Amino acid sequence: MNKTTPALALVLLATVVPACSSTAVRPSPQALITQEQAALDAPDAWAFGPETDGEVAATWAGIIHDDTLLALMREALAANPSLRASAESVRRSEAFLRQSRSGLLPSVSAGAGASGSSDFEDFDLAERYNASLEASWEADLWGAIRSDILASEFDLQSARAVYRASRESIAASVARAYAVAIDAGHQVDLSRATFAAQVETLRIVNVRYDLGAADRREQVLAESDVASARDSLELALASQRSAIRGLEVLLGRYPAGTMTVPDALPQIDDIVFAGRPADLLRRRPDILSAEADVRSAFASTEAVRSGRWPSLSLSGGVSSATDSLGDVLDPAALALSLGIRLADTLFDGGLTDARIDAAEASGRIALANYGASVLDSYADVEGRLDDVATLRNRAGFVETAAENARETLQLAEIQYKEGAIDLLDVLTFRQRSFQADRTLLALRRAETESRITLYLALGGALDAQE
Repeated sequence: MNKTTPALALVLLATVVPACSSTAVRPSPQALITQEQAALDAPDAWAFGPETDGEVAATWAGIIHDDTLLALMREALAANPSLRASAESVRRSEAFLRQSRSGLLPSVSAGAGASGSSDFEDFDLAERYNASLEASWEADLWGAIRSDILASEFDLQSARAVYRASRESIAASVARAYAVAIDAGHQVDLSRATFAAQVETLRIVNVRYDLGAADRREQVLAESDVASARDSLELALASQRSAIRGLEVLLGRYPAGTMTVPDALPQIDDIVFAGRPADLLRRRPDILSAEADVRSAFASTEAVRSGRWPSLSLSGGVSSATDSLGDVLDPAALALSLGIRLADTLFDGGLTDARIDAAEASGRIALANYGASVLDSYADVEGRLDDVATLRNRAGFVETAAENARETLQLAEIQYKEGAIDLLDVLTFRQRSFQADRTLLALRRAETESRITLYLALGGALDAQE
């Protein structure tokens, strides 16, 4: 003991002195994150849609009242290949965390071997057997291992947030694709109705032509519009098949384009409560991921800073080497070894300082990315709120325009049969009515999609399974 006491004192002196000199006051990640949030000066309420300041729904079922759609969303979350890849990223982060934690524990290894030797003349093989059990442990004097563990924990939080964001994106994509597929069916119905109307007009023109009440110009014009209407119908059918295939892919199904959807758009709450801007910081997964990245970067920086100071490792082992296999575990043949090692880098050409500078820059980058993520998220929600309000304001005007266009067309068709107006006038009114109806259908779909997109911008559901 007397011989080891000076060595232990030297170790303690070598570790305590640098520790005293390394103490520095640095702002915590939380303080910097709070500072970044405050710099944006977000208001207490959203600028658009002040009536939506109620509590955000916790699940998609809180705003969507369509059992078929909710079932499809669950199907996609269970089968979408892209989502499975994101889930594996979480598992990888969990493995990295376990890897980091292993650094706090000692490493134990065991070995055994046998050898034989002899000269060439007698070939009398001399056997030799050995066995060993060794352990080593590195003391976490400066918190490098603990910092690595902390960084891995934040990396895992970030991966889980990204996974949740992927889930919510898939769910919203399914809801939007579902609405698009239903709207595509409505567009097909409208195109069919328009085609049938054009065919009926051609029939009337042919009758009038046979009676001498219409000329060849009107007949050719009617035939041209029938062909155009048929072309529009083919395009509408192709768009419907494309929309169905897009939905099937999201569901993890083969894109055969044969899936059927209901006729009515999903029922979604007219008012999607958006909470307050401050709530977004705790709900939206990309913000939570960016925050975890900041904390991970600062923890990694602390781990890199510890490279300035000496490392201390302890080792020990028991070994045996005998001529007989039966004597390998004989206490008389066992040898005990103990070791302590203090190591430090005397000169590395500025490598350690460069690593610290790079790590600190990574922390600043993560902090800047966090601020950008928060600002983009605020803009996303405000934009979606504005979209919802704009579409709601437009609805009455578009509905009135469509109703008036249909009534005008009906009057024009009557006047044409009576010979009061020209065929070109009828076709013009029909095209106007067709476009007004298309605009109305597109508006209703856009209203549905805008509420879905708004809820996604708010962070989506909070019950995402991992």
